[in-house]
Amino acid sequence: MTQQSTLETVSPYLVLGQADECGRTIGETARNLHDLIVTFLPKGHYSVRALEDECGPAVHCAFENKADADRLAASVGAIGIARYDGYRSERAFYLSEAATREIRRTLARRRG
Repeated sequence: MTQQSTLETVSPYLVLGQADECGRTIGETARNLHDLIVTFLPKGHYSVRALEDECGPAVHCAFENKADADRLAASVGAIGIARYDGYRSERAFYLSEAATREIRRTLARRRG
């Protein structure tokens, strides 16, 4: 089983969720995204990290495997943006209250 990793030795693929002030802690949203990723049965290492960046609260989901990043990006509707140095690609989506509700619904469906 693939485990969460810090991905310090690879140039990962980044999927970034930028949060609004929707009343939920960014840590809870990060856990939901992590749980969603697990349902995809990722093939490579990945990392999910909640942080405060220059635009406010965010969740960075970094993947060793492009296909794993593609699955999450498609699931949350992330679009390509200019990438941070050190990343092979970067996609982003807005973590609005509606988006977090949809992530929870998708997670519930995948868990069956």
